[in-house]
Amino acid sequence: MAKERIEPDGLNLEERVIDIWRCATVVKGGKRFSFAVMSVVGNGAGVMGIGYGKAREVPNAIEKAVKDAKKHLVRIPTFGTTIPHEVRGRYGASQVVMIPALPGTGVIAGSAVRAVLECIGVHDILTKSVGGSNNSKNLVRAALEGLQALRSRDTVATLRGKEIAPDAQLAANLNVQPQRPRFERPERGGPGRGDGGRRRGRGGEDREAGASAAREAVAAKPAEAAKAAEPAKEEPKA
Repeated sequence: MAKERIEPDGLNLEERVIDIWRCATVVKGGKRFSFAVMSVVGNGAGVMGIGYGKAREVPNAIEKAVKDAKKHLVRIPTFGTTIPHEVRGRYGASQVVMIPALPGTGVIAGSAVRAVLECIGVHDILTKSVGGSNNSKNLVRAALEGLQALRSRDTVATLRGKEIAPDAQLAANLNVQPQRPRFERPERGGPGRGDGGRRRGRGGEDREAGASAAREAVAAKPAEAAKAAEPAKEEPKA
């Protein structure tokens, strides 16, 4: 089966630099430096490519890497904001496991694999590097190897010559609202800040009302004492 060639023209591709490496070679006059760059491009809708470039200057190396990535665009099947099924990618001594997750989970991955996943539009996934090497180059290529092994429901049904009925539970899971965090940190500078150091947390209004009543009672005590100290006026006798 011939590999599909995707032209970059007309695609709104986002460019990301995964890592930059510096290499020095010793020559007669001293050291000569060169730079290597690995970058990834993607449109956020299942199309992405990985490129590698070398040059004497960093901007030139980035430009070469981006051009190389646009020449090797591939299409990755996605399932909403995650991937269709669990997959394991291997490249060299690196091994990456990718597991689909519910909406709101986020991208649980390292910087190298995260750049690849976000460029194809995956925002909810669990990943783990379980191989012996955590080299960025190997991890990226292992992730790409696993992503290219993904198969969508429609593709599997076509290959088997069967029709798969729509799954209501599956469609409901795609529309699940992201869960709110269990613990929320209060915002700084709220109503409890800047009012003489008094904090208004849970039940703060009740405490403020009680303090006001106490101050009024203290202010009323001198008036009551002065009234009690006044001599009683004798009533005129009839």
